[in-house]
Order: sequence, then C-alpha cells, then structure tokens
Amino acid sequence: MSEEEPGQVLYEIRVIREDRKDWEEELVEALAGELKSIGLHHSVAIRWSTQAPSPDRPSVGLYLGSENAARSQAVQLSAGEALDVGAVIPVVADLSRYSAEAPPALSTINGMAWSVTSVARALLEELGIEERQRKVFISHRREDGLGAAEQLHDHLSHKGFEPFIDRFAIRTGAAIQERIADALEEHAFLLLLETPLAADSDWVFFEVDYALSHQMGTLIISWPGDPPPIPGSQGLPRISLTAEELVEDDHAFDVLTGPALDQLVGVIEAGHASGLVRRRRMLVESIKDAATAAGYANLTLPHWRVRVERAANSTLIGTTPRLPTAHDLQLLDQAREQPGEEAVLIHSARLLRPERREHLRWVAGERDLLIMPENAIGARWTTD
Repeated sequence: MSEEEPGQVLYEIRVIREDRKDWEEELVEALAGELKSIGLHHSVAIRWSTQAPSPDRPSVGLYLGSENAARSQAVQLSAGEALDVGAVIPVVADLSRYSAEAPPALSTINGMAWSVTSVARALLEELGIEERQRKVFISHRREDGLGAAEQLHDHLSHKGFEPFIDRFAIRTGAAIQERIADALEEHAFLLLLETPLAADSDWVFFEVDYALSHQMGTLIISWPGDPPPIPGSQGLPRISLTAEELVEDDHAFDVLTGPALDQLVGVIEAGHASGLVRRRRMLVESIKDAATAAGYANLTLPHWRVRVERAANSTLIGTTPRLPTAHDLQLLDQAREQPGEEAVLIHSARLLRPERREHLRWVAGERDLLIMPENAIGARWTTD
C-alpha cells in the first residue's frame, strides 16, 4: 500500500470486498506499474484502504464482487457509505450475474467485468490521473491508407475512443488546414499510419510536424517493408506490422486482421494515456518553474492543478492538454478554496480561434477566471 512522501499528491482507493484478495493484490501491482510507465511514480501516491477516505483528497470506491460479498451486511453498509460520498466502481467476475455478485446498494450502478488492465485504467481515470476521454487523430495517406484508417476509426469508436478522420469530420467548404489544426489540438494524440505512400503526402507531413512542434502524444503504425518515414518522425514510438497482420479488402486497400486490430487497441490506449499524461506533466512543470522564477511558493494539487502562494493572495491554476472548454472553466471555478481566489486555466494550444476565445470569455463572465497559453504565465507574474 502506497504512502505519501514529501512533494507527492495522495489519492485514495476505498476497497470494498469480502474475498477477492487476489484481485486487490493484482490491482496494487498493476497501478504501481502504470504510474511508473507514465512517469508519475515519484509524484503520485495511491493509498488503499477499507475505511472512508479523507474528504479533502480525491478518492474512489472499488467494489470487488462475489456472491459472498453480495450477501455480506458489512459490505452492503460500506457500499452505501461509499456511494454517499463519491463514485464507486463495481467489478464482478461475470456481468451476466451482476445481481448475484453485487449488493443491492450497487444494483443501479454500471459495473465492469474483471480485467486487471481495464479496472486499473478505470481507477486512474476516475481519480483524474489519466484522461477519461480518449480522443485520437488518425493521420493517413488516402491512396493507400484509407481502408485501414476507416477500419481503425470504426473499431476505436466501439471501444470508447473518439477518433478523428478528416473525411468524416470536415464539412465541404471548410478551411481544411485550420480545421485540421483545431482537430489536432482538440485530440492532442496523433496515430500515424506509416504506409508506403504516406511520406509523400504534404497533409501527413503537416499533421506530424504540427504534433511534434506542439509536443503531442504520437504513435506510429508502420507497414511491412520499411516504408520511408515522415521527416522528423525518427525516434517516435512505432509499432511495425508484419505481412501476416494485413489483408486486402474489397477495394484493394490493406486492412488489419482481427487479432492485429484487437492487439493495437491496447497499444493505442496505453500510448494515448502516456502521451496525454506527459503533456499534462509538462504544463504543470512549466507553471511551477515560472512561479519559482518569480519567487513564489507553489504546491502541486490533484487533478493537474497548482496553487501559487503570493504575498497578498493565492492563485489556483488548472491545466488542459487540449483546447480549453467551458467545462474546464467550470471545474476550475468549483475547485477554488475561497470564492475570491484568483483562478487561471493554462492551455498548450498555440492559437485559439476568435469565436472560441469569445465564448470562453462569456462563460467566465465576472468570476475572475483567466485563460492563457502556457508561455504567458511567467510574464504575468513578472508584472506583479
């Protein structure tokens, strides 16, 4: 069980079970491994407990179901208490037997079938450590990559992702380059299909170059035969397909086999989580560096926020790895310790279209909510 060290942000998981000790042990190990893989093992601590969590820490309840647990009065009481204060993730061996493996208190809660990887990721998302939304921009050359791009778009859509392909998402008459730039910022994760003709596409080059210059998460799926890489993409994470993992569809496009497609979803999910966490972490570190340089104390908070203490007041700073939204502002406003505390939302987008900027200003209204790019926060403090 992880304990907090100086400088770490502590999260809590309340475990509700009668048996299933083996599941809990697997999850403890899986979460420790996931935090290490995304580089947060030094800055995040997770405490596992059977008791009610501290009200001032982000927490989630976890029910590990069985028929014994479903019949336990103590489990029923704990599940009800956990629901009263926050979210509970029910996990059972067989969803078709959910009512037999979950207590009445959880009868209306959507449960999960046991899978250590899926449950670990669900816990990290509920705690706000990893992204709940899985948005993926699929970059491809239409001449030889359209079949696989459409196949991935359909498959990822059914697996909880929100994929983007320009053919589906850009209406006729729209400014294509601007729309693609906005979509890249909104999705913040690029999945490149490195087909034999991809390197000859100016659009693919633009998309990859934009993602690299904006420090977005990127994963490359490379076709067999060592296709020429997009300039600047060397050294990026790559999955090399074999000839056996591709088949030809009815339109003579290469598409993935079923097993290859299923395996890629897990790789894409892990790459997406890692890429978005890395982008969030870079935003937080940039804020902390700017505050330190200006001579102010700062504290890392849950949900990728920083509180900067100044002589007269404090500033709560939130981050978004994508284009800022009204929901981002709402969450930041609700997280303030005091109604008058200044709040700033930092984003990494290089450009906000006038209509989005005006909309966010209207949403902020008179609430003392500011929105600014990452590279502007330091300049603001130097003028204090």
